[in-house]
Formats: sequence, structure tokens, C-alpha cells
Amino acid sequence: MFNNLAAEIRRTGKTNKEFAEKVQINPVTFSKKLNGKVDFTLSEVKKITEFFNCSFTIEYLFEENGAA
Repeated sequence: MFNNLAAEIRRTGKTNKEFAEKVQINPVTFSKKLNGKVDFTLSEVKKITEFFNCSFTIEYLFEENGAA
């Protein structure tokens, strides 16, 4: 799971569904990706980092926490 990404999404005040729609990812697919069940594509990573306007590094946002 990408805890840092999830935390930063919460800080924006958006739900995961709202955030997924904002970055043009299907909300169900986004949930799977956020939980580490499916990989993010490079274009999705770019959209997510662009949303945060370079406030965070890719390494920070996509650090895997608690992965089995």
C-alpha cells in the first residue's frame, strides 16, 4: 500500500474516488493500484505527481509501506 500517497490525497480533502476521477483513473482500478494489487502506469504516475504540482517526490508518494 502507498500510505504516503493516501495521506496526501486525504490532505487535499478529496475522497479516493474524487482524486481518481481528477487524475483520470477509474476509481475501482485506482483503489486496486493504491492497495498494491495492480501497478500504476508511468502516465498515471505523471498525472498524480502533476496534480501535486511537484510538492512531493515520486519516491515519497510511491514508497511502498507494509508490502507483503
